[in-house]
Amino acid sequence: MIKISNRSFLRYWGVAALCLFAAASCKNTDTGDEANAAKGDFVAERNFVDTMNLRKSDFSREVISNGNLRAVRKADLVFKTQGEVAGVFKKNGDPVKKGDTIAVLNTDLLKLRLEQVQQNMEKARLDFADNLIGFGYGKDTANVPKDVIKVAGIRSGYFSAKHDLASAQLDMANAAVVAPFNGIVANLNAKPYEQSKDAVCSVIDASAFDVDFNLLESELNYIKTGQNVKVVPFIDLSASYMGKIKEINPMIDDKGQVKIVAGISNKGGRLIEGMNVKIFIESTSHGRLVVPKSAVVIRDGYDVLFTLDPATLKAGWVYVDILESNSTHHVVQGNKQKNATLSEGEIIVISGNLNLAEGSRVEIKK
Repeated sequence: MIKISNRSFLRYWGVAALCLFAAASCKNTDTGDEANAAKGDFVAERNFVDTMNLRKSDFSREVISNGNLRAVRKADLVFKTQGEVAGVFKKNGDPVKKGDTIAVLNTDLLKLRLEQVQQNMEKARLDFADNLIGFGYGKDTANVPKDVIKVAGIRSGYFSAKHDLASAQLDMANAAVVAPFNGIVANLNAKPYEQSKDAVCSVIDASAFDVDFNLLESELNYIKTGQNVKVVPFIDLSASYMGKIKEINPMIDDKGQVKIVAGISNKGGRLIEGMNVKIFIESTSHGRLVVPKSAVVIRDGYDVLFTLDPATLKAGWVYVDILESNSTHHVVQGNKQKNATLSEGEIIVISGNLNLAEGSRVEIKK
């Protein structure tokens, strides 16, 4: 049996007590440090927002469509007689004035024919006079009965020769293609020494264009003839041209669309036939609850607005229906499915609302 002295026993328990105290001190220190670190990491979230007072106001409704330009006046020119092309005096893009000659045919054969029919006409005129004398009348046909003139004209070949002369003169006139109005030459096909073709060129009056575009059936209530439109060419989205709706086709096609025609002037001369453009049509409705698009966010799969209680500075959401929209704003009302209501005078959060929840405390930006 081992005997331990009182002195050794006290020494042993003293060392053990010191170890236990040291361990407890280390544990308390670690726990305090972790708690302080956690407190340091926790900072109350601050939600800064912009607000507006909800008021009824005018809403600019905007209908957007794509279309293309069609010249108000465009003529496809052809040679009305056959022959060899003798000369072409214009090229694509050249401006022309009414009456300018664009291309001509070789007229040698046409001149010979014209001379021949002129001679035939002179002979027929003499024979016609002889026939009248045979009926007992002179050269003055004023008092000659119509039936006598008819018989004399047929027997002498006068009527036939007169028709041939008019035809030859018309062929000579049609040997040239001339501009029917001021415009620009396009789609020129004629070349010297080739035989005349059906299509020579087109002349386009580029001073004004029609804009052809389609709208959905549901958008018909927003437009009417005479209404202003803004036309923006795709080649320069910074440019715009103002026009008016000219026609609304009273038929809906199989795609549920209606054809619309608007007219615009080509100020500056930059627009050309067939150009693709974007059309903006605006109309104003009155007394609507209008909010910026930024005010509407999605919660639970629904559109909502956040309203603000000025006493508590807490936000709460209201389910809404979006009735109409343009590029910057919505027209809204309380969601009927949710029996939600929305009234004038409420304070609406219009920014800083992406992370808000029901009851979130907010701070209004200065």
